[in-house]
Amino acid sequence: FTRGFSLMELLVVIVITMILLIAVVPIFMKSDQRARQSASDLVAGHLQRVRSHAIATGTSTAMIISDYSASNTIAGKMIGIAEVNWVANPNGNGGMYEVTKVLQRWEALPGKILVMPQSTTAHPRPSIMEQALRSSVILSGNTITGVVIVFSPLGQIVSPNAGTMEILLGQGTMDSGTITATEKSGNRVSYDILQINRLTGRARQIEPL
Repeated sequence: FTRGFSLMELLVVIVITMILLIAVVPIFMKSDQRARQSASDLVAGHLQRVRSHAIATGTSTAMIISDYSASNTIAGKMIGIAEVNWVANPNGNGGMYEVTKVLQRWEALPGKILVMPQSTTAHPRPSIMEQALRSSVILSGNTITGVVIVFSPLGQIVSPNAGTMEILLGQGTMDSGTITATEKSGNRVSYDILQINRLTGRARQIEPL
């Protein structure tokens, strides 16, 4: 004869499980918040290093974000710093920034944090991923497309050359060029907004609308 669990024993197990869940959930939430804050600090620090280098060397310098056309593991995830040079289109129609010297190795945003597009977050304004020009760069031996934020030797952002510049940071996954947000508050995507001052390159965090 095999004795099963009594109702009281099952209730005790359920109560213990609920207590453990209540204790663990805040830890995961704090971990997610720390990752987003670390990502914001990383981006802000890169922008200041780019500006300082541009002023000190008299060379146009860019912070580069891996574009969504890259592989799923690095798209919207990697940030680097490089000197750049404007190359005009020989046909007289625009041009592009060409990377001339890589200054800082690529660094990944922490955790599952990605640079988000406007479409994923339903942000009311275009983000830097919609505004910025692209450039071909090398990452892990592969040529990818990078989004460039360019500082002139005077320390001002010259590209993108118009509009409010905002970087959107949130948790997500990438699949075939499409980002899906994995952190939500109710029906809204949870994300941080870094608004960049064009004259100083400083990034301040603002609240989503």
